[in-house]
Amino acid sequence: MHPVDDMTIFVRVVDRQGFSTAGRELRMTTAVVSSRIAKLEQRLGHRLLNRTTRRVGLTQEGQIYYEHCQRVLADIQEVDQRLAEIKRRPAGALCISAPVALGRLHIAPMIPDFVDRNPDVQARLQITDRVVNLVEENVDVAIRKGVLPSSADIVRRIAPDLRVVCGAPGYFERHGIPRQPEDLKSHNCLLLRFPGSRRYSWQFLKDGSVGNLPVSGALDSDSSDVLIDWALQGAGLIMKSVWDVSPHLQSGALVTVLEPYWPRGLSLQALMPPRPQPPAKTRAFIDYLVRAFRDHPVARLTEPGQLPRAS
Repeated sequence: MHPVDDMTIFVRVVDRQGFSTAGRELRMTTAVVSSRIAKLEQRLGHRLLNRTTRRVGLTQEGQIYYEHCQRVLADIQEVDQRLAEIKRRPAGALCISAPVALGRLHIAPMIPDFVDRNPDVQARLQITDRVVNLVEENVDVAIRKGVLPSSADIVRRIAPDLRVVCGAPGYFERHGIPRQPEDLKSHNCLLLRFPGSRRYSWQFLKDGSVGNLPVSGALDSDSSDVLIDWALQGAGLIMKSVWDVSPHLQSGALVTVLEPYWPRGLSLQALMPPRPQPPAKTRAFIDYLVRAFRDHPVARLTEPGQLPRAS
């Protein structure tokens, strides 16, 4: 048994001034309690208690050990209480990972209000289009889009999503409008590329199921913001989440094509590392995101027929 358990037994015997009373409270027999104290004295090399037929009393060494045990057990109780409080109350550093465009436009503006509501949380936001490893990089929650590969990570849906193909009106005036996904082979598709990226193909509906269509173009980048800027300049087409390009779709700077072929039923998702129970800070942040996105005006744009089309 752990030395702390021996301390607990010893302190209880001293406080109750007897083995039998301490044993009843600890659900141990008197013989077991007496044996444990004897082994403790043997291990320490000091007699701790003076025993009589009526009561037990502390030796000089026992008094020193008793005071030390009280401090140790009080410290352990304080730590247990603090950890239990942290489990109930959002507190501590919260590491958040989000894609560049989504993180800059929507996640980052929400974080100051979340911290105001939870002043014991310190937010650490990582903006990257790279797929991070939550466990290896010590990330508490990652916001992801689209279809996720299978993993042991815990997933929670936070908002509807829609991936749209779009470009600047001037691009379509110069290069024409693709009417079906296969037409993209003759268009300049702007691609997100970095080590581990899988976006060398775009997904479209075909015969009722989602399939991958290889696409190519003269420009690629590891930043979704750069791709959006190029599309705004009329340099090519992008396939992006409606959350990433909503301001430009609403202003008409970008217009969409191939709407009948876009996959439906996608969502923004929050990923958490696998663990028995996420910390309170993580649960509180995801709950906040769900509420914030629920009535967000961009969510309406995920419904059919809500976006401007190239014509």
